[in-house]
Amino acid sequence: MKGKSLLLDPDVVLMAVLGFFAGAFLIDTRSYNPTAALFPRLVSIITLVFIAWAIVQRCLILRRKARSSPKAEARIKAEGALAWYWTVASMVGYFVLIHLLGFTLVTLIYLLVLPLLLGYRRYKTVLITGTLLTAAFITVFTYVLHARIPEGIVGSLLRQFLKEL
Repeated sequence: MKGKSLLLDPDVVLMAVLGFFAGAFLIDTRSYNPTAALFPRLVSIITLVFIAWAIVQRCLILRRKARSSPKAEARIKAEGALAWYWTVASMVGYFVLIHLLGFTLVTLIYLLVLPLLLGYRRYKTVLITGTLLTAAFITVFTYVLHARIPEGIVGSLLRQFLKEL
């Protein structure tokens, strides 16, 4: 990274953008009542802490990389790491697909596919973990937080179709 600012690194820029959205979401919760604001505030604060940690770690890696030899640079990138644009694409895809297919199906697919994209090859572990995490999310949102799970356009059409039968 000779002559380039650490802050112009795509990973740092991505983290800063995600931090901006988490901060905006945190500010937006001021208009919520305290009970409704608890969960979004908690998620936003934890996200901001992790983003700050990730930016610091990335900057430290980039500084080390700038001082090291080209051979050492090749070893710095983690083996299963996705490029920043695939990370953004997976998040945007997840968001869009929730509105189309519903939270439950998309979350299950995301939790099954993402570890495989990152190079994890224990398929049985991925299947069990993805299924249990999806069930846990649905249980917490439905029974603990009393929140409606987005069913998506396809789910709404399917429910409407089944009602008419």
